[in-house]
Amino acid sequence: MSYCCVIPPYNSIQAQAVAAGESGKLPKLLSPDDDVKLYYYTRDNSYSEGNKMKYWSVAKDADGDGHFDSPGDNVANYVWTHLFIYKDLEGTKPAGATDKDRLRIGRQIPVNIDSGPSGKPLSGGYLEYAGKNGGNIVMTDTLVPPVKDVKLVLTASHLWDALGLPLTAFNDTTRKGTIRSVTEKDFQPFQYSTVEMHDRTGKGMKNSSGMPVSYFGTNPVDIPNCYACHSRNGKAAQMARDEGIKYSDKEYKYWKSYPDESEYMARLAESSINILSLHDKHHETTFLKDYRENASGNRLGSTGLVNCADCHGDNVSGNLQEPRPTATGYKAVKAMPLSEAIHGFHLGMVPMPDGGGRSQACQSCHPTHFQNPNMNDDSNPFRVTDRYGEGRFSKGDIRKSGGGCYVRRDAHSNPNAKPPFFLNDYGKWQYKNVSIKDEHGKPTKELRGLYCTNCHTKAAQAFQNYDNIKHDSTQSGKTLRNKTLKEMIKAISHGDAKAFAAIADPKTTGNNEVMKYYTEHKSATLVKNVGKDGKLDLKPWNHPKGGAVPYAAASGGNDWWLAASEPHCADCHVAPFVESETGGKYFPIDLPNKYSLYRYSKGHGDIACQSCHESTHGLYSTRYDGKERSVDVTTHEQALQYSPDGKYAGPVTCSACHTVNDKGVPLQLKDTKYANDYWASVTLAHFMRSGDQKLSVDELVKKYPYSKSTNIVKKGWK
Repeated sequence: MSYCCVIPPYNSIQAQAVAAGESGKLPKLLSPDDDVKLYYYTRDNSYSEGNKMKYWSVAKDADGDGHFDSPGDNVANYVWTHLFIYKDLEGTKPAGATDKDRLRIGRQIPVNIDSGPSGKPLSGGYLEYAGKNGGNIVMTDTLVPPVKDVKLVLTASHLWDALGLPLTAFNDTTRKGTIRSVTEKDFQPFQYSTVEMHDRTGKGMKNSSGMPVSYFGTNPVDIPNCYACHSRNGKAAQMARDEGIKYSDKEYKYWKSYPDESEYMARLAESSINILSLHDKHHETTFLKDYRENASGNRLGSTGLVNCADCHGDNVSGNLQEPRPTATGYKAVKAMPLSEAIHGFHLGMVPMPDGGGRSQACQSCHPTHFQNPNMNDDSNPFRVTDRYGEGRFSKGDIRKSGGGCYVRRDAHSNPNAKPPFFLNDYGKWQYKNVSIKDEHGKPTKELRGLYCTNCHTKAAQAFQNYDNIKHDSTQSGKTLRNKTLKEMIKAISHGDAKAFAAIADPKTTGNNEVMKYYTEHKSATLVKNVGKDGKLDLKPWNHPKGGAVPYAAASGGNDWWLAASEPHCADCHVAPFVESETGGKYFPIDLPNKYSLYRYSKGHGDIACQSCHESTHGLYSTRYDGKERSVDVTTHEQALQYSPDGKYAGPVTCSACHTVNDKGVPLQLKDTKYANDYWASVTLAHFMRSGDQKLSVDELVKKYPYSKSTNIVKKGWK
């Protein structure tokens, strides 16, 4: 953190609490009204600042006074100063309040050491409950001056949350020595975060068996692999030397003068300086104008740490206004969105095709550590690259590699995943043309699954842009998702099946459609403006009149990482196995009459999709190859907490909350056709949206008839 920051440290612990329906009773989703509190902590990981991370101890002019000597002048405060509130985290703006009354995160509201921007400590505490409208609401401004005080709802409704914890991948008991001594074997990228139920007095509660009510979940945290290419013999490091740039070698030499400096940390420091030096050379920035090669601290001098989002808009951290108005240390400008800048450039410079043309770069640049420390070196046969960033699967299949947040972890890359998959026609195309084919397009005996670029596609964005849905789980309204493949191809690629395949399974070879996903991205419509004579009168995106205002006009981050551009379950899966249409409750993160993000979605009433399926990139059932060779053991063990037989590790079953019959179907469905059909009852649960849980059984099965559910099971099996 001493040199540059792409995205601030930010991990949240989220939970829902359900009182199980024992003896046939209905389960109940709990809130503080039920006199309960949820206490959180992360096992063996109670601090970050010091020998795990440098964040609060790195000086940066956070208050904008031109100096580094104010009490809050540190990076942990600096990176959040574009966000503010007026009174509270419920989005309240008192009558008559003006810009002068803003309380900026990191200025008027300093971020405490080892705490998140909302004040929650890493060491443990009580989760905050978000009611029906969501919670942890902060505000920011946009690129359009009159459009300000935009509310960002960071916690979805009916969730308990400890927001934005500065978690690291290092455990307390094993992280010995200074931060200079960190090696790759120190990484534990899938942290065990625990939530316990307490009563209102703070006393731990027990279940009917006398056991404490306590469950753990996965908090994935790691570091990208910039060091591989940007230090020592890596391509980017060599390129800098060829261009006469010598900063990298000076940086490496300085840190290697310390006797406890690990090779990994020396290369990590070198890579940061290499990135900044190349940026200065090719983009005429001056980040290293005051570089101090012999300084023991603040080696960038008057510049201080470089925050990428000061110029490159980033919706993840709420940076909509660019240049970031609170930036200091250098002249900030409005540059391309952060996601486009990083992905587009790297995919052009190092496309790294595997044997099938899919880019190895995704999994090479993103974190790749395993949970077993012994797998975190070059002896790991699944590691994507060698120590200098050269791809190991150039003649093989990148989907057989592993490590990090997705590949060889998520259900979509798990060869042991079993149907039903509940696929629509597009999902069946992916299954037949990608999942059960090898890198040469030949059939395989086991599932190869999907790669990153099979979800993050132009096709997925086309589905979202086309939507104007009226109901999410029944998919009424305008959509392509429930149409035939022929109709999809006609609408998306004018009937050209080859062109459709090129964007549905993009390759870095040929036209490099993987790169074009970023460089040719078209911004989605955010709102319509019906105002005249230069005035603003903004209406929803699907208003019949007015000019379309794209996300790019309002956010320096365009629509990246928002519902408009991200993949959706609804791309491949048949309704009702789809996200929520929230009515724009979380606007501008989502839009009315379009599917929301997975992490904001609910099914089975107000149950979060994540509560039963886990979070994106680590969806149940995660791949399990035994404790020694599994990428992520934590999520596998997490799933077993809710397993009906101690072996099943897929999505949470009905028996976790309901009393069930011998088919696994809740007893509430007794005397209905659903009672003897487990998968039809699962379909019914996904049909149910907020409010449906209040219906009687007769009303429920009338609204979502068995014949419709069982037909979906048959149609979408795989």
